[in-house]
Amino acid sequence: MASPHTDTPRDPREIGSGRRIDLHHHVVLPEYESALARSGAADPSRPLRKNSDPLRECETIAALGTAGAIVNPLSVAGVHHGDDANARYLTESVNEALARFVSPVPRQLGFFATLPVPDVDGALTQMEHALDQLGADGVVFLSNQNGVYLGDPILEPLYAEMDRRGVVAFVHPASPAYVPTLKLKLWAAYVEYPFETTRVAANLIYNGVMQRYPNIRWVLAHAGGALPYLTTRLKLMEESDKNRPPFIDRVPEGVTPYLNRFHFDTALSGGAAPMAALMAMADPSRVFYGSDWPYVDRHFIGEQLATLERHPGFADGRLAAMEHDNAERLFPRFR
Repeated sequence: MASPHTDTPRDPREIGSGRRIDLHHHVVLPEYESALARSGAADPSRPLRKNSDPLRECETIAALGTAGAIVNPLSVAGVHHGDDANARYLTESVNEALARFVSPVPRQLGFFATLPVPDVDGALTQMEHALDQLGADGVVFLSNQNGVYLGDPILEPLYAEMDRRGVVAFVHPASPAYVPTLKLKLWAAYVEYPFETTRVAANLIYNGVMQRYPNIRWVLAHAGGALPYLTTRLKLMEESDKNRPPFIDRVPEGVTPYLNRFHFDTALSGGAAPMAALMAMADPSRVFYGSDWPYVDRHFIGEQLATLERHPGFADGRLAAMEHDNAERLFPRFR
């Protein structure tokens, strides 16, 4: 898939400063696959390049023109498949494996720890262990697990502790439960995933989580899904909420102040139109580079990087901010 501005795809190493820090970089470790098998869960993800060697992973990110990454251990198979004990085993074993994985190269690689939501007690225990003992850089959530979406009041004790700690929380879409009912041949990642991320953002605002817990740094994958496009539509919450008490009574500031409290990565969104929408809404200090490696090909990453490089939203130093400055500020290991 060549860029419309070039005859052949550009090498990612030729674009930008080479100091990029990737906030959307998947590493599926053997421990994760084993824990899924223990849970009796299948992994519906596409075949991908798997790597359990951190030194080779650093060679890979260098070949993508990247200096460092915070790795995400999940596929859309998720962590919780109906049994709390299995989910706790999965998250603990995977987080400990991630800590071992990044330990030889702490200046290049960090990790997001996974939690066994919607098991709140298990999530609180695992978050404490991952942040205090394993050195995790934040936590990662799928948009929903067992039908419980982020923003649900059932997770209130978890939000409170995340807020107390000022946690960085990366939100990645999952496949929504309704996909089989659509009777479409389209893979859910083509269309449905961005709406999953959007549902989380709207739910966090609507249920007042953004209002009550301002210290959580929420990072939304894929430029926030459809959130930039739907910013005006979401204001309908303020005037047509039929629940009691209505949204505007619970959150009198309305929707707009919270839209710019999210952080965003650029993974699978590095086109002119999605970046125009994102940069019209988001503070440039809250936009981070993301590749979605290894679920996309190298030439696709190069094409998006070329678009980001010339996009007017990243002029006047904002390209460097997106590529590395913002991440260096948010994650101490990269300073």
